[in-house]
Amino acid sequence: MLGAPSSSKSTFPIPSSLQELESQPYNLLPYPHDFEDDDEASRAESFDRLVRLLENGNRSLISCGMGLFEVDEGEEEGEYDVWNDGDRVQALYTLVRKSDSLAPATRSRLVKALCNAIEGLCSALANPGRSKNTSSESPETHGTSSGNYVASQSFRDAFACHTYMLFTLMFFTESQEKFGKSLGNGTSKPKATKSAKNRSNTSGNPTDAEEMATSRALCAQTMLLASTSMSKYQSRLWLRSVPDESLLHLPCRIAYQMLESSTGVIAKKAACGKEALGMIANVVDSSGNGLLNTVVAALVDLLHTYDHMAPLVAELCCMVQEKPTNVLATELLREIGRLDTDGYSATDAGGKASGIRNVAPFISELAAVRPKLVLTNFSLLVPHLSAEPYVLRSAIINSIGHILVRDDVKLAEEKKEEQEEGESDYGSKDDRRIINIAKTRSSLFDILCDHTKDVTSFTRAAALKVLNDLTEKQSLPLDRVMPVTKIAIDRLNDKAVSVRRYSMQLITSLLDNNPFMGLLNPEPYREKVRELETNLKSNIPQAIIEVRDIALEQ
Repeated sequence: MLGAPSSSKSTFPIPSSLQELESQPYNLLPYPHDFEDDDEASRAESFDRLVRLLENGNRSLISCGMGLFEVDEGEEEGEYDVWNDGDRVQALYTLVRKSDSLAPATRSRLVKALCNAIEGLCSALANPGRSKNTSSESPETHGTSSGNYVASQSFRDAFACHTYMLFTLMFFTESQEKFGKSLGNGTSKPKATKSAKNRSNTSGNPTDAEEMATSRALCAQTMLLASTSMSKYQSRLWLRSVPDESLLHLPCRIAYQMLESSTGVIAKKAACGKEALGMIANVVDSSGNGLLNTVVAALVDLLHTYDHMAPLVAELCCMVQEKPTNVLATELLREIGRLDTDGYSATDAGGKASGIRNVAPFISELAAVRPKLVLTNFSLLVPHLSAEPYVLRSAIINSIGHILVRDDVKLAEEKKEEQEEGESDYGSKDDRRIINIAKTRSSLFDILCDHTKDVTSFTRAAALKVLNDLTEKQSLPLDRVMPVTKIAIDRLNDKAVSVRRYSMQLITSLLDNNPFMGLLNPEPYREKVRELETNLKSNIPQAIIEVRDIALEQ
């Protein structure tokens, strides 16, 4: 049975704020009519009753699955919504709105009930027409889950309602965590007295911080599941696979907040940074250019604002689809290429200088994991090599080092594979490719050598460091050994201590990795040349020898 057409009007469009739910077309109330608020006991009982209402509804969803939302012929959609009725939506709104004032146990039950509801909805979307626990067959083999199935409008409204409520709950949690960190007493690591520690150790009950961490992780995993379902089953959720961008973008909106708190390895785990990256990757893979531009703008803003975002965004670029092209990384590089560097001053502590300082490491971070991608779009970054910010020039120089090392390794692997396969003949296409690679590598080495005389000592030191790394990894071509040696000797007279230090390191690496392998006596190589000449003469045909003798006599 097909769902109702997508043209049915939605009863739950994504609001711009939670308070908007008390106006048209939602018309929700701060509290239900039967909510008792006489004292703390009755208030707690009322909240408990609302949570039980959600839990009972979840059991119905698990039992019936997509059947709760199917519309029989002759019935108008919007009048038939048994599961996600007004009482349930009202209970969700009241509980989420007052989540900060709920008792820890009640709040944990709310989080679990909301997450279970979304898991049930995702399971119903993956297996339309059957319940969650009646069969284990794959959705692809089920008759109603064919490509022409589209979920009913009531299902889309229920999915949007619960996803938005989860988003709001996570927004409150992340805001509270951020506010706690700004005061120096974040909930992730609360300071406790010795007696409090002893009491917590003797009692087996989890602390409020542990419950908060558990709730954050459960909410993040559920939101990731929701974004994955919207991406994977887009054709089932929306007619003609045209998504509701306001709903599709919800996981990204909370993911940005989660990434703001991912300042390190431990903080990233506490803030569920990996799940946040997965949410954004799902949205990028399933959205069009409209949402892609929104995501790129948000990521660039995060890169400008926070100094820990560069490796996270580079990791995100590795998670999105890369066929035919990695559109996210390409757009980010294009935005960096458009950076306005006029009026930059290295002495400024904030403003434009701080933003450029935070953005620059992304170039080298991305080149370390996707060197070919950076090389393909290198023309977007070339103008910054002559720009004022030295941090951009240094980052581009570091990215060149990553490109040359990876390119050298790739060429060695291809050569080894060709030798193993016994391929000795190259076509014209392969010859042109090798020539183009050689030209590209030569141009990149020229840029490196030129910037060993940059106006800024930081960039000069960066260029020498990259040359040193290439030498240690044996990626320095033979025809570059002598020119690089001369550069290193010349830079020993530099006025900056860091440049002189990297020059000495480069000279040491050149001596340790010289092409003669530590043996500077040329006699063995002359003997080898004589052996090769003798072997060549002994294998030359007699006719060619006679022609050569005649030519020498003339």
